[in-house]
Amino acid sequence: MRIFTPRIIAIASLLAAAPLSSAYAVQRHRVEPQGMSVAARVVLDQLQGVKQGIIHARTAKAITDEQEHELMTRADAIYRSAADGGAYRDLLGQVGDLDQQLRNAAGGGFYIGDGADGGYYPNG
Repeated sequence: MRIFTPRIIAIASLLAAAPLSSAYAVQRHRVEPQGMSVAARVVLDQLQGVKQGIIHARTAKAITDEQEHELMTRADAIYRSAADGGAYRDLLGQVGDLDQQLRNAAGGGFYIGDGADGGYYPNG
């Protein structure tokens, strides 16, 4: 039987709470323009997930610095379009395309065909 001292319990508690507190801080400090529509918020929520994927892919060294920069630049452009009231369906399509581009860059795209067009879905 193992006996846990108060010091071990305190350290374990801090380690367990650290990821939760940082996730809360990210959510609390997300800046959204005033008067944003529900559709724009949906797009931004989807975009936030893709941006997190970009960060995780770079941390895992699945993509290069250049790929991360390119993907984040596209994400920022989509963000600006959403904040300016861009068309909801077009923006969701752009977020989907960005997500697929991330999957392709990280090696998780869907391979289709003979590879002449890059081989990933959607073609191109």
